[in-house]
Amino acid sequence: MDWKTIFINISSDSVLTDTWEKYRIVIPRDFVEELLWKELINLYREKWFENVVFLNWPGGFTNLRVGTLCFNLLNALLENQLTFFDISKIDLYKKAYEKWFLPKFWVIYIWQKRNIWLRDFENNEKIWQYSFNELKNLDEMDVSDNVFIEDVEDEEYYPEWMNVYLKYHTLLNWTDIYLIDNRTANWNYISLGEFDLKPLKSIAPNYMMEPSVTIK
Repeated sequence: MDWKTIFINISSDSVLTDTWEKYRIVIPRDFVEELLWKELINLYREKWFENVVFLNWPGGFTNLRVGTLCFNLLNALLENQLTFFDISKIDLYKKAYEKWFLPKFWVIYIWQKRNIWLRDFENNEKIWQYSFNELKNLDEMDVSDNVFIEDVEDEEYYPEWMNVYLKYHTLLNWTDIYLIDNRTANWNYISLGEFDLKPLKSIAPNYMMEPSVTIK
């Protein structure tokens, strides 16, 4: 990868790309549909990138859907000049756990209060599915000392015990993905060379979870 590569995280609370302020896009999820396409066009005019590495799934449906749609449309307009690469947060965080950067359990919250997963990186499996009310009882299951959740806006739903544990988010540059611990301000990085990246000409959203539908 080189300076013609950009990185975009479409699976977290905000869509963000690159770490350099001149090129960085940060769009909160409520504004992704309105702003991402405009910002993407400006980014392409400024940087003339050729490769895009996505930090993809699991994540919020709007960010994944709009993020992939905008880049696929841009590539169609450019007659497939762009090349895409896809990394899941599950693969990223598993490598981070193996390097002792992250705890064993990940609480996967994608803004569905009744559909929260607990991921076990030691055994590399989903071990349970919760609502936020059920999540509050996790400390009784002897996992609360070894769990992390990503930094998201909906902190009012977290169990009180979780507020003192790890909250991570990611930043990206040309060769590495950085994990920032908001509690300790520690930075750890994983090289893109550790992933088996396959070149793609279109990118698909992998929601991993089905949308929940509330009938009024």
